[in-house]
Amino acid sequence: MKTDQDNSKLFSTKQVRIQKFGLTIRYAELGSPNNPTILLLHGVPENLQTWYAIAPSLSKNYHVLAIDWPGFGGSEAFTDLKKHNPRTFAAVGIDFLNTLKIQQAHVMATDIGLSPALIMGVENPTRIGKIIVMDGIPFPTTAYSSWEVRSFGRKNSIRAKALIKWFPRISAKIAYNKGFYKSSNIPKEIQDKFLADGYNKTTQKVFLSYFQNNAPGQAYLESRIHEVQQPVLVVWGRHDRFINVKLAELLAEKLPNARLKIIEDAGHFVHMDKPTDLIKATKEFLAQKVTASALAVE
Repeated sequence: MKTDQDNSKLFSTKQVRIQKFGLTIRYAELGSPNNPTILLLHGVPENLQTWYAIAPSLSKNYHVLAIDWPGFGGSEAFTDLKKHNPRTFAAVGIDFLNTLKIQQAHVMATDIGLSPALIMGVENPTRIGKIIVMDGIPFPTTAYSSWEVRSFGRKNSIRAKALIKWFPRISAKIAYNKGFYKSSNIPKEIQDKFLADGYNKTTQKVFLSYFQNNAPGQAYLESRIHEVQQPVLVVWGRHDRFINVKLAELLAEKLPNARLKIIEDAGHFVHMDKPTDLIKATKEFLAQKVTASALAVE
């Protein structure tokens, strides 16, 4: 007889204290450790449970690890809020892999995870294999961003404080109504976990801190984007109303070895909006052999 737990979309999670930073990081692990590893990096307003429709499918052929960023979900935040930024998050990702003794990994990242994923590739060319990035802002520009995203990056923005600190339930409603092509299809138990984060005062501070300390990391990535030698699949929702699809085209042009995949009838949350399309594109991309490269881990 099946129970409610059998039907749950929520992942079982573990915790580990990462070696370099000494933070407790929550993570989920699916699939056999004997298979190639893929690390999943979430965006906002989300946590590792956002991969509910992606991780189980990938786990059939890959060792899947999904983490909560510091200050999100079940992961400990930095005492120094300024450390919640793309470069430090990239270092956290590597610290996590080191702690678990993972020698090589592919990376899939969305939203605020995009810049750290590419920085991980730049700074660790022998450790990071193929990279899949979605719907984030890699460069210090607001030209492609919605008013909400622009507000988050402004110091002392009343709009940002209203969205994040004062009215998290309304903010979540805006995010999910606007972030999907037509309407949100997030399972209620997943959405409840996201909303719990939204009410968490530490997460609220971390959320704002990341956006307000984002630009230096974006500038750093922009200066080194030509050094990303890994194959990169840039995925975007055609109807992303938070970050315009034109930024996907610009990113793919600047990367030395990139493919661009636009998902039709998808919004900002591609991994939840059109998971079947994303899984198909990802599996095809990961299955392609990388010739004359020591980076391939298939």
